[in-house]
Amino acid sequence: MTSSFQSAKRKGMRTFITATAILMLLQTAVAPLSGVAAAVSSSTDTKVTTASSTTIYKTFQSMLYKKNGLPAADIYLESHIKKVTKHHATLMVLQLENARLKALSTMTDRLLVPNVQDKMIKAYKLNDSFTKLMERTQDSDLRALLKEARDSGYRLVMLEGSLYPIMNYAAFVKYTSVIKEDISSYISIMTKETKNLPADDGALVIGYQEILLRALSQEKFLERHPKSNRAKQVHNLLNSYTLYTFYGLNNTPLFDYDTNKMVANAQRGYNGVLQRLASVDSEFLTKLDAFMDVVKESKYEKTASVEKWLDQNVPVSDYANY
Repeated sequence: MTSSFQSAKRKGMRTFITATAILMLLQTAVAPLSGVAAAVSSSTDTKVTTASSTTIYKTFQSMLYKKNGLPAADIYLESHIKKVTKHHATLMVLQLENARLKALSTMTDRLLVPNVQDKMIKAYKLNDSFTKLMERTQDSDLRALLKEARDSGYRLVMLEGSLYPIMNYAAFVKYTSVIKEDISSYISIMTKETKNLPADDGALVIGYQEILLRALSQEKFLERHPKSNRAKQVHNLLNSYTLYTFYGLNNTPLFDYDTNKMVANAQRGYNGVLQRLASVDSEFLTKLDAFMDVVKESKYEKTASVEKWLDQNVPVSDYANY
């Protein structure tokens, strides 16, 4: 199995992040705005779309698509979102996400300029936010850039020795109480993803039980909201977590390269979740349970029978997000 994290250098990582908004981690390709409008029907609104709601919606759009308009559009949306229909509120949140994803590539390039990156790394301390980094630099231009990145809806992460902006889905949480339930659930999933990234440098950095619990949350979303405007993104995310579960990543394989033994923490984590959630109706857990039966028969070694089962039931080509 290949991983976008395994050997990417600065140029490769920049292309990886800006082209796909961290494909393996975020899985949120920008959806056409016309598709958004079609997917979020106003027919379920409990109140009729009023002229004032439409006016706010159009004003928001005009602000959002101005150059460097993300911070102002977000402020406007926060102060007006309770004055519009749920239909318009949901549209605006989705459009804000789309705009942030689209602008992420430009912001990434600006932060990866060697001189800028050097200044950032010199001031950086572990787990710094954009705000903390701003407090440590005397460079007014750099402070302005960091503020713009923060206010545009991004958070700071260290990946493979470089500092990158990624989507800050926690910044959308303030809107979840007034938008459609499926998009609120989607934001919850993505907030967890971006608060605690699952992988770095070709290695898993979250626990095996956490991998399963996130996959179950994604599976449940798709069961409840199969026609959601963000179903494709969550489906792609579940594909990634399926590969994490059954294969691991290059630097943290599920089966040790030297011994062919299944990682002990994975054995404990998988068996623990399967026992604890034995009564849960889940296609994902059913598949994992069948896999673990084969693995146990092989004394937790990656034998030919285990490889055959994987090839037949979890072929990498079916789950890789190209």
